[in-house]
Amino acid sequence: MTGLRFALLPSDALGAVLELQREACGPLMHPLTEAELSEMLAGPQSGRGVVLGALTDGTLAAFLAVQFPVQAAHNLGRDYGLPDVDLDRALHFTGILVHPDRRGQGLHRRLIETAAQGVLPADRHRYWFATVRPENTASVRGMLSVGMRVFARKPKHDGHDRLLFVRDLSAQPGG
Repeated sequence: MTGLRFALLPSDALGAVLELQREACGPLMHPLTEAELSEMLAGPQSGRGVVLGALTDGTLAAFLAVQFPVQAAHNLGRDYGLPDVDLDRALHFTGILVHPDRRGQGLHRRLIETAAQGVLPADRHRYWFATVRPENTASVRGMLSVGMRVFARKPKHDGHDRLLFVRDLSAQPGG
């Protein structure tokens, strides 16, 4: 994977992100809307989220869409039992998509690790959350590989059953 670099994507990357989502989003994933992606592509200054891209030769190979749900009703921290005062410290990995030609290269894990190493400071975002369809074994493995654990199973998004994952960055590894 020579020439691979990770960067926060700017708002003008919306077309490339939507195109990759069209190519990579299978039946086990819930596609993000153009409006959701636009909010996250506005960057951390907007307070809504960020999109981290994995780029090779200027082409988008994968992306991680991260939403900052704050006090929203859909904040998975509510499902986890966080008190209202801690909801602002939660983030959602709302989409991790890898181009079909780049799958099996560990980009899912590397995107999350890169985000954790500076893009998503633990002092601001203590709780990581994600939902994954149980049948999506590649995504389940990816979440487990970055220290996330399942805390519930219930219908979410489009009414499909989902595994709800969490990682509390203040907890000891394995805890």
